Amino acid sequence: MTCFGAKETILRERNWFLTAKFSEITKVLSLDRSRTDHPQAKVLEGNIKWEPPPEGWVILNTDGAAKGNPGKAGAGGVIRGDRGNWIAGFSEHLGCCSSMKAEIRAGFRGLQLAEEENLPKIWIRTDSLVVVGMLTNKMQWHPEHHFLLQQCTKLMQKEDWEVKITHCYRKANQVADILANKGVDGMLGVMKYQSPPAKIREALYADTGGVFWPRHARF
Repeated sequence: MTCFGAKETILRERNWFLTAKFSEITKVLSLDRSRTDHPQAKVLEGNIKWEPPPEGWVILNTDGAAKGNPGKAGAGGVIRGDRGNWIAGFSEHLGCCSSMKAEIRAGFRGLQLAEEENLPKIWIRTDSLVVVGMLTNKMQWHPEHHFLLQQCTKLMQKEDWEVKITHCYRKANQVADILANKGVDGMLGVMKYQSPPAKIREALYADTGGVFWPRHARF
């Protein structure tokens, strides 16, 4: 599908997304208003950092990127152990597609990599709330992504696997973000990394070193 031809698909996907999220957004805004109207409401600064998984588990961070929607896109991900140790990573150039497809493709490729590495206890973390919602069956699947989501679900339901999936903030997903952008700029296909590429080492050290990043929260 060309970038031009994909625009109609993106418009349909955008309409579906807005419809699916409307009630949720309304509830959030209502809750936020009730909090800020309170005389004691205030803004506090919280801290975000990458967290290792429980002992015996691995963390799979994934991310997708698209330079335009649709546009030149990539997927990336990293698997780390309970001490933050590098297990494997990947980046993939996806050609031209939507950012949502890139996010889902990143999850699929990450699960495939976990299968190849024989890792049965996987905690998936992504900064896409929509992907988390779809993979936990809390949000309706868009028809355009049904096959890819079905493949993800099939892997997650493997008989000998335990899988969790949760949302994380972007600052706690920086390594996967860099790998996804590396995929955008790379050659078509998947690159696998048995050791960390130089481009991500600074972000990787920040994660393993427990570096905190600021975040504002309203109470």
